[in-house]
Amino acid sequence: MTEQGVSLTIDGTQVQVPKDTLLWEAAKNAGIDIPIFCYHSKLGPVGVCRMCMVQVEGMPKLTTACTTLVTEGMVVYTQSPEVEKAQRGVLEFLLINHPLDCPICDRGGECPLQDQTFTYGPGVSRFIEPKRHFLKPIQLGPTITLDRERCILCWRCVRFTSEIAEDDQLILSERGSESYIATFEGEPYVSNFSGNVIELCPVGALTSRKQRFTFRPWELQQHSSICPHCPMGCNIYIDVRDAQEVIRFRSRTNEAVDGGWLCDRGRFGYDFIASPSRVTTPLIRRDGRLQPASWPVAYRFIAENLQRIQREQGNDAVGGIASPRLANEDLFTFKRFMSHVIGSRMVDYWPRPSVDLSNSQQTLLAALEARLAPIDAIDSASLVVIVDADPSERQPVMELRIRNAVNKRGVKLVEIGPRDIPLTEKAAASIRSDSDQLEGALGALTLSGGGRGVESEEFETARSLLKGADSIVVLYDDYFPEVAADARGDTLQALVRFVDAIGASSEVGVIPMLMTSNERAARDFGLIAPNDHGATWGRPLVQRVAAGDLAALILAGADPAPDVEGFASALRKLAFSLVTELELTETATLADVVLPAASFAEKFGSVTNAGRRVQTFSQAIPAPGIARPDWQILVELSQRWDSPLSYSRPEQVLEDIAGAVPAYAGLRGVVGGYSRVGAEGMSAGGAAAE
Repeated sequence: MTEQGVSLTIDGTQVQVPKDTLLWEAAKNAGIDIPIFCYHSKLGPVGVCRMCMVQVEGMPKLTTACTTLVTEGMVVYTQSPEVEKAQRGVLEFLLINHPLDCPICDRGGECPLQDQTFTYGPGVSRFIEPKRHFLKPIQLGPTITLDRERCILCWRCVRFTSEIAEDDQLILSERGSESYIATFEGEPYVSNFSGNVIELCPVGALTSRKQRFTFRPWELQQHSSICPHCPMGCNIYIDVRDAQEVIRFRSRTNEAVDGGWLCDRGRFGYDFIASPSRVTTPLIRRDGRLQPASWPVAYRFIAENLQRIQREQGNDAVGGIASPRLANEDLFTFKRFMSHVIGSRMVDYWPRPSVDLSNSQQTLLAALEARLAPIDAIDSASLVVIVDADPSERQPVMELRIRNAVNKRGVKLVEIGPRDIPLTEKAAASIRSDSDQLEGALGALTLSGGGRGVESEEFETARSLLKGADSIVVLYDDYFPEVAADARGDTLQALVRFVDAIGASSEVGVIPMLMTSNERAARDFGLIAPNDHGATWGRPLVQRVAAGDLAALILAGADPAPDVEGFASALRKLAFSLVTELELTETATLADVVLPAASFAEKFGSVTNAGRRVQTFSQAIPAPGIARPDWQILVELSQRWDSPLSYSRPEQVLEDIAGAVPAYAGLRGVVGGYSRVGAEGMSAGGAAAE
């Protein structure tokens, strides 16, 4: 054994790996293939399929590479006659009852069993007896279908539900040759993460109900992208048929973000891309109806109306609200358009926390965000504290990351909130506190005041953990949905005092549980309505629109009408309104002009996740009709003013972001092309825009 680890020989090749490495992983690191079915790097080794048998000098029998730890001087053979005979035997047994229906199986063409049979299996079978048959397909739940005939009992799906998601919804029923996969007590398999078992299954036993019999794998081209549904920024592949039809989303492992998992919302939520209600051409309201128009006509109509309002009522009479699901390039160009072209301070994003912070409260918020931690900081923390938040609702894959940290890394968890959440079962201390008592609970935890009537044994446990932790990550929901709007600023102050108090003796990082996919960038770029003193974090602009404070409004992808009381009626009364949107939403149907925008799958760009990791995505399909990216629409529209924007490529916008926003300064020198940001993105640092 050396300082670098353990030295061994595999098929004549010297290999050096860390101590406690599994033999299969050591071979993989050396580029040596050992076939597997049951083993997965994210799941515990079980050795049930016996496919990875290898020969080790000094051992009387073959051993499984997925359960054997390397030892110093070990000599391993993966291609000896004994190993090859064992591999053929395992595959022959697996195929006794396996239906040879590859031509119709959804996994045909990307099936590990199929591939390994060709590589390691026998050419013919000695079994001529009839195969077993089962009722098929079995609907395990709303997303998953089971073909029991194809199942090889690798246990991957069962182990995922027991080890990773920890909901134990899939089980192995009966024993021996009668074993089969089933749901616990026959209940439907309903989970945030059910789609992961589709990718884990090494055969076509578990398939998607949504995608069943709709494609062949060789028809598809994959494109790297980022999930658009929450601020985790999970990495995905978009699989496309005929260069224009999105067929499925698959997980693309990024250990710094998602750990290789994907929630069901991210896996199955792509229907909006091909929605029949997509806007495909500019629409102008004439005679009370939205009617098609060309881009030049639409731009001229928009500019004439906005410029008239600017002359008559001033620049601040024009407001702008952007959706935080837009790309970095779209959001930054929107801010530039409003501030440099229109000259208006009335810019905001929606949805956003409904708070109106004083300047002193904003200083506290800035201090809190200065402690922003990357998502993978959870893995190395000694304690995670969840404050009035539920990752399973807001950022589901964050829940899996925390479970893994607790189970495999020994991280402790303290959870504070008004009710139990799925992670409560993993918490070393759970403190139940109504949202209006949150200030007192946080104060009591640090002995800095308050806490009357909320003390308990859980408090003592939590205090002990806080005092003994070297590094702490605090997850919080700064929307404070159950706190009265006029009290949210005070609650924020209590949170800051709590973080400062525990930060006096420990290294502390914070991760806000944001709501929308690119909300981190919207905040960083300063797309937040001003308060009465000219600073940011004033009353949400949607409320000012509802109150009739503006004459014109530009909305980029935002749809406040269904959620904000009085917004729809106020929008009808505006002198002019413009919406760039994918579909005719409730807000878009009320606008004077609707411009067709490209979805994330139809353009190049970048996004920033909750931990301020900047990641890029590529265009997978063309935009429908004559739709265009939001940033391009705004650049072309700006040509009608005296101070137009000069971007011609999205990369130029990212370069401008790196120079203008301190938090993104680390991207300087690497943004000449998106490929330089890297497949796993880059973690930005520093402060947000003033």
